[in-house]
Amino acid sequence: MANELDTFVAAARIYAESLLALALEAGQADEIGRELADLRELWHREPAFASLMKSAAIDDDSRREAIRKAFGNGRVSQLVLNLMLVLNQKRRAMILPWVCDAYRKKLDEKHGRDDVHVTTATPLGEAQRETIRAQVKRLTGSDAILIEKVDPDVLGGVRIQVGDRLFDMTIRSRLRDMRAYLLASSDRHLRAGTSRFVMEG
Repeated sequence: MANELDTFVAAARIYAESLLALALEAGQADEIGRELADLRELWHREPAFASLMKSAAIDDDSRREAIRKAFGNGRVSQLVLNLMLVLNQKRRAMILPWVCDAYRKKLDEKHGRDDVHVTTATPLGEAQRETIRAQVKRLTGSDAILIEKVDPDVLGGVRIQVGDRLFDMTIRSRLRDMRAYLLASSDRHLRAGTSRFVMEG
């Protein structure tokens, strides 16, 4: 049985697909993407905005007027304003962040871009970013949108994840592999020694 989050995600995809189709037709796909990214950031930065969109204590008419007042008069494009009003009308204003995320993913697919999760022990420099983007382009054919994470536990090297493909070139990974090899090698020698002892005995 689908939980509430699954329902939100499924509904968000439908709204995102419709919005992207309209945005492409209007030649505003990238502009809409930027506006939705700003709304996503606003949701997390301003609790009052998130509360406006998801609070059950606010009735639909009051929310509609608040949305018009805050985002009307050209503050966002008409397509984005209409999206927010339709979500409110359908009592789904609370799924706005999921719609923003789904739209970005669909727009990235349209442009041949992939999210690439990169983990390193220290922050990347621009030259390293360019090298990673070039490697991802060569391996997948897609342009990389780097999502960077610093984790001192990796010790050095880099871990790159593109979708379900993982390229782990960290020192920690190499040490783990070396440890597994040494344990397996020791076990083989131990078994060989035991067999020789049994045979000789």
